[in-house]
Amino acid sequence: MQVKRINEWLNDSELKSCLKEQNILDWLNEEGSITARISSNAKFKLEILNDRIGVAESEEYLALDMASQEVRIREVVLYGDLVPLVYARSIIPKLTSSKGYPGLGTIGSKPLGDLLFQSRLFVKTRREFAQFQNLAKQVIWGRRTHYLVRGYPLSVMEVFLSP
Repeated sequence: MQVKRINEWLNDSELKSCLKEQNILDWLNEEGSITARISSNAKFKLEILNDRIGVAESEEYLALDMASQEVRIREVVLYGDLVPLVYARSIIPKLTSSKGYPGLGTIGSKPLGDLLFQSRLFVKTRREFAQFQNLAKQVIWGRRTHYLVRGYPLSVMEVFLSP
């Protein structure tokens, strides 16, 4: 799945000043599980594109306030009624899955959102928003949410595939 970020990450007030489409804002500001939101209206399916130990992008390390090191990179597509709705990329440092929440290492084909919203150990620290471009050159929106679990960081980027 190829999406490319085309602007800097924005905070909440910057988002509200440049985006007025309520439907998109509703998805970007969803406080609950995106998986649950999709499942409430459609048949949910998760496709794992990539789930490996590797090196993330330098900007992702900066956002997590950590030095470059091997991390778990998990990329998935969330479908509703077989329509791809969300591309998600999670960056999970090794210490986060070994000491923060060991269940992160064995998530398999389950949605990460199932863990994030079922355990009070995951604390959202901030959320950022950006515009992306899909393969058809359409401008779409996404968000990146940062969490701490027992003091260890992780980030989840979700790009909403429909303009």
